[in-house]
Amino acid sequence: MRTAPTRDMTARQTLARQLWIAIRFVIFGVGGFLLIWISPTILGPYALPLVFVGALMMLFGAGEWGRWAYLLVFISSPLVMFLMFMIPWPKWVNDIFNKPSIVLVFVLPIVFTYIPVHRYYQRLDARNNFAKHVDLPSPLSEEQTAK
Repeated sequence: MRTAPTRDMTARQTLARQLWIAIRFVIFGVGGFLLIWISPTILGPYALPLVFVGALMMLFGAGEWGRWAYLLVFISSPLVMFLMFMIPWPKWVNDIFNKPSIVLVFVLPIVFTYIPVHRYYQRLDARNNFAKHVDLPSPLSEEQTAK
C-alpha cells in the first residue's frame, strides 16, 4: 500500500532535482561550450564532429533537448569567429581583434539568433497549447442557460 508523499519526501525530491539540473548544466552545458571552442584547434577530420557533439551537450545541459533550433544559437558565435579568422578581410576587420569590441563579435551572433529561435518556440508552444484545448466544449450561450 502506498502512502501519500510527505512534505519531507517532496522537499528531498525537489532538492535532488535541482541538484541534478545544476550538475547537468555544469558537466554538459559548460563542457559542451568548452568543447565547441577547443575543437577547432584540432585540425583534421575530427573538428566538425566535435563541434556538433559539443552543441548537443550544450542542448542537453541547458535543458532544451528536442528543441533543435537552439543549435543555431550555440553554433552562431563560433561560426562567426571561425569565418573572421579564415576569410581574408580588409584591415579594419583585423583591427577589431585588438580592441574590446571583440566581445561584441562574440555576443551579437548569439543574441541575433536567440531572439528568432525563442520567438519560434513561443509561437509553437502557443499553437500546441491551443490545439490541446480545441476539442473542449464551448461555453454555454445565454439562450442555453435561460432554458
